[in-house]
Amino acid sequence: PSLRFCGSSSVCPQLRGPPDAALHEGVLAHYDSDSRSWQENYFVLLGDFTLRWFDNEEALRKGCEPRGSATLSGYLLLSAAGEYAEWLSDLCQGLAGGSPFADAPGEFLLFLCHPFRWHFCLGAGSAGSHRAWRAALGDALRSRSTELRRRDSLDAEAFLAAVRFYQQERGRYGAEDLLLGSEPEILGNVLMEDLLPVLRSQVLPSFGGSERSRQRRWLQFLQEVYSLVLDEISSEFEGFQEGKEKLQIELEKKIRPDLDQMLTLKEQIATELQAMVRSPAESCCARGVEPELACVLEQLLRPLGAGVEAVRSLFARRAEEMMALARSSPVAILQEELLALGTTPWQPDAMRPCYEEADLYRESLRGLEERFGFRGVTSLVLGAQDLMQQLMQNCTHTFQQLSQQHLGRAAACHQLPQMLGKVRERVLKKFDYDSSSARKRFAQEWLLRIFLPFLLKHLEAGCKLELPQFESFVFADFSGVINLENIYEETVLAVLQQAVGKGEGAACPRPEHPPSKYFQSPSHRCCLSVHG
Repeated sequence: PSLRFCGSSSVCPQLRGPPDAALHEGVLAHYDSDSRSWQENYFVLLGDFTLRWFDNEEALRKGCEPRGSATLSGYLLLSAAGEYAEWLSDLCQGLAGGSPFADAPGEFLLFLCHPFRWHFCLGAGSAGSHRAWRAALGDALRSRSTELRRRDSLDAEAFLAAVRFYQQERGRYGAEDLLLGSEPEILGNVLMEDLLPVLRSQVLPSFGGSERSRQRRWLQFLQEVYSLVLDEISSEFEGFQEGKEKLQIELEKKIRPDLDQMLTLKEQIATELQAMVRSPAESCCARGVEPELACVLEQLLRPLGAGVEAVRSLFARRAEEMMALARSSPVAILQEELLALGTTPWQPDAMRPCYEEADLYRESLRGLEERFGFRGVTSLVLGAQDLMQQLMQNCTHTFQQLSQQHLGRAAACHQLPQMLGKVRERVLKKFDYDSSSARKRFAQEWLLRIFLPFLLKHLEAGCKLELPQFESFVFADFSGVINLENIYEETVLAVLQQAVGKGEGAACPRPEHPPSKYFQSPSHRCCLSVHG
């Protein structure tokens, strides 16, 4: 039979996610902003990616209530006091408070940062503990923050599109990093961004005291406002979810009888819009996008290629361990280890070298916000890491399935290593093919996410503001279904897709495997990695 990867197909069993038990636990120093001192607490990262902390391990074992807990969606993980101070400075515009503490307990620091939630300043006791906590927390942040994107449903896609349209109506483009977390959290982020200018102008001046005191009070105030906003939104969103199915049924009844007429009308409007939009869009694309495409494409492919290569190496090493086990252990033990192989994608420390390659985007693409208004590098990093995890899931699951088939067919135990070797080569061959396609799709998707908001913003005055003249084309009965802004964005997107296609065609061909030497070239610097 032909070999294909399992995992995403509905006919294949879904790999289990992280266990419900604790993913990681241990003692960490924790900065308490109320007492302004460092205290040791016992922290536990649960399987649902909730972080809890207790006075000590004994309190946990006795079943005592935790001192506190936090869901980790939307957080940023930093490991240097200077990085944290810089991040605080950007958040607290107009305040020069710097880091909230003077002396840190050692050099193994971790900072969990959120613009509107409680910050965690943590200290590990050793390099090994720091490395393990960094891997575990990073995996938790990614899993919680990209939950909605990984849902891969029309509901999720429509929700994210509606939020983008809301932001664009207020002149904000490219703010991908606000779209991390659950639906209520995303709505809370967007509403807080609406409120921030007002709060800065009307509330912040009322805070007296030193700069550090004003900074602390300002952060506490933002956390309290966000908590109230999130509680209200969560309640309203839950109520909306209860009535959503009824609304969808009513909308379907409205669309179904006139679907052909609606589609015909949409095409007519699209033709009229193209006549107005296409030429300015092509001109803007030629001036502002096409000269940068090759450079940005290169920067998108290099870290991802290195990360995918690390995934390949990790899987190959684990498969070789299975082959060595087949030479020296009973079949029953080999079967147990094959089952354990499926947990590799959920082992943060094992996947850490792969994920760290994606972190290089934070440096290489830092100029995108200044040049193109793109505020989504964190989303990009997390998306690349999700892709790496999915590729590892595909590898381990397919290797498990094929290996189990051979275990039942092997006439003698001495044949197993050779059979597993053949399975390994088949899986790696499929991995090379599929990862090449995945890298290309990833680069295409993010080129569009980076440059489409840039185009839409620059075309707003000359094109988007002219949309009201097309409202008369939409019949009154169809006004709740046919959306002019959707058609307008599709027209601009088509121009950008054509430019991206040409840019990719002109790019230098890349070797299928191994890509590591090409992707890790230290001498090449993209023009976007330098501000200005």
